[in-house]
Amino acid sequence: MSDKTFQFELLTPETVLMRDRVREVVVPGREGYFGVMAGHDHFATTLTKGWLTAKWADKTRRYHVDGGVVQVTPDKVVVCAEHAELTEIEPL
Repeated sequence: MSDKTFQFELLTPETVLMRDRVREVVVPGREGYFGVMAGHDHFATTLTKGWLTAKWADKTRRYHVDGGVVQVTPDKVVVCAEHAELTEIEPL
């Protein structure tokens, strides 16, 4: 896994659930789950129901998400979810 980080934001219509620099994000997209690390190509897709995982060097957070959109750039990922809820925090 790369040591590089990128900006990650998880938003819902009600609140900002997370805004932090992370090492990797795994997202349930329209075509299936996909992982993003720093330097990823630009793209956007819809978000489906499933588990979103944000990873740092020393912990992992999992959110249950349902619907929305995802925008990826080389230095930032923004997830605008219709609904999202933190389900667990795990030390690595």
